[in-house]
Order: sequence, then structure tokens, then C-alpha cells
Amino acid sequence: MADDDKGRPKLKPVERRTFLRYSLIGTVSAGLGGFALGTLGMLWPREGDGLAGEVALGDARELIEEIEAERSPLRIPEGGISILVWDPSSSSAMRAYGDDHAIVDDTHGLMAVNSQSCPHLGCGVPWCQASQWFECPCHGSRYNRYGEWTGGPAPRGLDRYVSFIADDGQFVVDLSQELTGPARTANALEQPPEGPSCVA
Repeated sequence: MADDDKGRPKLKPVERRTFLRYSLIGTVSAGLGGFALGTLGMLWPREGDGLAGEVALGDARELIEEIEAERSPLRIPEGGISILVWDPSSSSAMRAYGDDHAIVDDTHGLMAVNSQSCPHLGCGVPWCQASQWFECPCHGSRYNRYGEWTGGPAPRGLDRYVSFIADDGQFVVDLSQELTGPARTANALEQPPEGPSCVA
């Protein structure tokens, strides 16, 4: 029995100071590792990056009817976009959007805005049914029904994509041609909030 005890290394008790040092190093390392993983996660594609190129999204007139009936843009999560109706009979809207966005008739056009990525820091920008605006929950940027900037830290309105009406009446969005959102001074719609904000 005595021989067995001589062959085994004797365990040294862990000192309190050593235990606390290793605990602190482990905790700080875990925190920094989590922060690094979160930062890297922002670089990976999110849901909504599934469509590419020219995509037909449905009959233009049916889309207009649905959007107007719901009083809400039509969200296409696969493309990270929201389809909204704009009015080409407004001279300011026609000047701002007539060249790059679909015109269906004299008073109806369709536009696809990038509601997946706020121009400020890239947060998703959901639609607020109460105010009838897009409102960013991260930092409070707000955009009217045309995606034009109305407040908050964002440097411009929502980015958008070139769109057109195909010969068969389909609304087509070209996701390979993203357009920089309108400047803060753009206000073709002049739409005040129509109710309470969804973002505090």
C-alpha cells in the first residue's frame, strides 16, 4: 500500500487566487468569443437572399388590388423586399420614380423597396399598419409609404430595385439592379403618419 502511494503524484490544492484568475480569464474569453461570433454572423446571408435576377412576382393589377385592400405593402421574404403602390399622376412622384419603376396605368405604379436592410445599420424595417409607415425597430428611422425618409438617423430613404411590367402583365423586379434610396430631402408623397407609431 505504501509503494502505491509513492508512485502517484500528489495533487496540489488549487489556491483561491489561481481559481479566481482562471475563472476571470475564462469568462472574458467566452464573452469575447460570443461577440466575435455575433459579428461574423452579420456577414452571412440572411433569409431573404434566395431570389436573384429578374423575378416575376404576379399579375400587376392583382397585386395593386391586394395592396390597396390590405392598406399594406406586400412583403416578399424570399427577396427581402416589399412591393408598394405609387401614383404616377403626381408630377413629383413621376419625376422621382417614373424612369426605374413599373407604371401600370395613369394612377397606379408598383415599386419594390428593400425592407430587409435599413440604410442606417442594416436592420429589417417592418411595416407599421397604424402609422402607415415603415419603421425601423433598432434605431427609430422612419419611412413613408413610398420608402422616403421621414425621420431618424438613416442617411436616405429605403433602397429599391428596378421594376417593370412584362408583356403578359406580370410585375417584374430586377434584383440585380439595386438603386440607392432617395435623399432625405425627397418627399414626393408628403404623407404624415396616419396613426400612432409602432416604434417607441
